[in-house]
Amino acid sequence: MATKILVPLNRSDYSHEILPHIEKLIPTSETQLVLFYITRPPRGMRFAVPDPGSDYALEPGGEPVDPPAHPIYGHQQEDSIQSEIEVQLLPTMRHLQEAGYAVSMQVCFGEDVVGEIVRTVKREKIALVAMSTRARVGMLRFFFSDIADKVMQQVDIPILLVHPKG
Repeated sequence: MATKILVPLNRSDYSHEILPHIEKLIPTSETQLVLFYITRPPRGMRFAVPDPGSDYALEPGGEPVDPPAHPIYGHQQEDSIQSEIEVQLLPTMRHLQEAGYAVSMQVCFGEDVVGEIVRTVKREKIALVAMSTRARVGMLRFFFSDIADKVMQQVDIPILLVHPKG
């Protein structure tokens, strides 16, 4: 049975800085990487913008009649966001697969990043969490606690943390 490693990611390049370290430190055999992309859920219904370049029906004077704006619902927005994220992560997945890792991807919509990571660790029987951290110290740590620090306090498995420079 493969050892599952959760790799929390988000839109920042910073969160992806863990990936080269995983390749250096974690053997490919018997390892399944779970790329766990966390993003905020859409904020509800919006309306689609009509495309003026399309060939809509013409009014008697020859002017195009724009269609009415139609609603885009939350689940449609989530589907669209998920597809966009999957396309963005595809090169990363392919690279890791070519290196020999078994790789899967999960996209999570939620406001509670730490809670989602902790729930996924338990649900998926994760053996290790590998993530980047800003590693704040002193007063900065007091005022801006780090997600990695909160995860460490709530799970009882090893966590590989990398503090990239920059």
